[in-house]
Order: sequence, then C-alpha cells, then structure tokens
Amino acid sequence: MIIRTTLAPLSVNNIPDNDFDAAVVIDVLRATTTLLYAIDAGASKIIPVSTIDEAFALAEKYDTAVLCGERDGKKIDGFHLGNSPSEYTAESVGGKILIYASTNGSVMLKKVQRVAKEVFLASLRNIGAAAKRIISKNPKKILIACSGLERFVSLEDTYCAGILIDKISSQIENIDTDDSTTLAHIIFRYFGYNVDKMFRESVHARYLGNELGLWDDIECASQIDSADTVPILKNGEIIEDYVI
Repeated sequence: MIIRTTLAPLSVNNIPDNDFDAAVVIDVLRATTTLLYAIDAGASKIIPVSTIDEAFALAEKYDTAVLCGERDGKKIDGFHLGNSPSEYTAESVGGKILIYASTNGSVMLKKVQRVAKEVFLASLRNIGAAAKRIISKNPKKILIACSGLERFVSLEDTYCAGILIDKISSQIENIDTDDSTTLAHIIFRYFGYNVDKMFRESVHARYLGNELGLWDDIECASQIDSADTVPILKNGEIIEDYVI
C-alpha cells in the first residue's frame, strides 16, 4: 500500500486526476468534525463549496437548503449556521440539504475529489472507523489530505493524519510512505493520545478558544473514536458511508 500525505492544500494542485484510489480529507478544527455531526444528525446531503458567492448561487437552486459555514471562524452573514458542531442537531439539519462553505475544509474537499476515485472524511472523532473503512477497501494508493490553516500547515490536522497512519500501519505490512507521511506519524508519536497537549500547541485551537471563546468546539473535536460514521464525498455531495 502506498500512502502519501499533503500537509497543506496547495500541494493537491500538482496531483494528476484520479491518481489515488482513495483520499481521506482531514480538517479537525472544524470542518470534518462538524460535517460528521451533521451527517449523524440526519442531514440528507451536504454540498461543499469553495466560496461564499458559490454558496449563495447554489442556494437559489435548492431554495430550502441550509447555508452553513464560516470565515475567520465566524458565521457568515446571511448563513443559517456557523461551523460549531453543536449547531448541527436533528432539529436544525435533519432531513435537509446543507450547502457548506468553510475557510479550509470545503476548499480541500473540492480539490481532492478531482484526484481520488473515493473520498472519505476523517476527524479525531471517527479516525478509527475511517482507518477500518480504508483497510476494508484495500486501496493500492491513498492520499491523506490535511486541509491546513489558510494555505499553511496546521498541527491538529497533521496530528490526526498521524493517528490514521499509525492505525493503518498496525494492520498493513509493507507500506510505502513519503516524508510528509513520516512527519505526520512522528507528530502523533510525540504527542501520543494527549490531545489536550496537542491543542495547547495549536495556533488555530488557541485562536478559536482564546479569541472566539469556542472551547466547546475544541472539546467536541478532541474526542477520539467517539463516532463510527464515515462520511464520503460522492459526485460532489457528502453522504454517509454505511459500510464500516
């Protein structure tokens, strides 16, 4: 098995179309955490978009859709929901179509669907389930795509990628890795399962907590293996992958 890891979104631009059998998109704070909440709350499907203008234009097609997302961690003017996991309840999103625009995660999701035949969403909450799903698919070549922080590397995404790599490598022999994959694995081995310590070192976690007061979001994101759902991106839409 070949595993390649991109630590920042621009790296995806140079990858040929359909170069990977599977990709796993990670945005711990907060897209893949929040979208997992949305799927578990019964959202019928989620359409990720790269820009606010794209979201508003798409909302004209789906006139009952829920507009969701953030810029600089804050809810976008005119949107129904922001990017806090606790906002995504059965009452707010159950049975509904969501149009989702975030600073990092939705952009990466749009990029990755070009380069991989299958795309899965992972966060700390479902990282074990994601690893099991990947292993069950037996892909020859995997891309782990860290959404990063506004074009740069984020510690929490790299850490989460390292856990995924650790779980896969514990079950699969003879894995071919690149330096980014090795680096992510080293980051995980450094912190171990001390998620609080990792978040204390994370620039984005400190911004969300100290500047915006979103400590509850960080707590939601920190709960390793608390969910079994593995959302997938298929034909531009995020739905639940029912086979784990």
